[in-house]
Amino acid sequence: MKKLFTLLLFAVLSSYCAMAWDNRGHSTIAYIAERHLTPRAKANIESYIGGRSIVYYAAWMDYNRSTPPFDITRDWHVDYWTDAHRTDENGNPQPPCSVSQIKRIVSEMGDFRTLSDSLVNVNIKFLVHLVGDMHCPVHIDFPTSRPMKVTMDKKTVKVHAMWDAHVLNSKHNGTSPMQLAEEFDIFSDEQIAKIQLGTPDDWHIENVAISEKVIQMIPKSKKITYDNYLNEAIKYAEDRITVAGYRLASILNSIFDK
Repeated sequence: MKKLFTLLLFAVLSSYCAMAWDNRGHSTIAYIAERHLTPRAKANIESYIGGRSIVYYAAWMDYNRSTPPFDITRDWHVDYWTDAHRTDENGNPQPPCSVSQIKRIVSEMGDFRTLSDSLVNVNIKFLVHLVGDMHCPVHIDFPTSRPMKVTMDKKTVKVHAMWDAHVLNSKHNGTSPMQLAEEFDIFSDEQIAKIQLGTPDDWHIENVAISEKVIQMIPKSKKITYDNYLNEAIKYAEDRITVAGYRLASILNSIFDK
């Protein structure tokens, strides 16, 4: 029994570390977005998700990506750094990515009242998660950085896992997503409107540049400490989470505030 418990715990922790932003990061993004939903949009959204907050479904895609019929979404969580690299080395199309899925869903939801309740329900869950994913620096798929590993606290982890959870938690471990949303959501209405300008394609280009920066910041020794990486990296993590929250609100308002 003890061995079984250990194996189950390892499985849970492994899946936890594989999630973009982890549950705390995704929930913070959803809380920020919810603070900026119009009353009408919020009411319409909640009518399709059983009266729950969108925060409840912030990491839903991560928990269900291996379960049919949602296993087709496993590859939706990343983006490719340029259009030229949306094919693999053999010229085959890369799997659908978060940017293309967000654009598809927004187009599909143009008149959400004509769609089935179940389709609107699942599309809300997709949007709440994927807008967060597309703003995570390591969810820009650079083949050179994907296998890269670093050492943190005498443990070796992939750069992807480091950014999914460890960077944010290095400063905010134990802080609730609701509290983080209150701490991060300090921009003026004018600043928020500026952040919300553009399209998912524009935001992708922005995130590619930021992704390159956080990869280049990694010390040659690959040994990560607060002084040589985390103190600077946390600034990018906080920015990306906040920006994602504002843009998620903008997308949801554009669909449901009518």
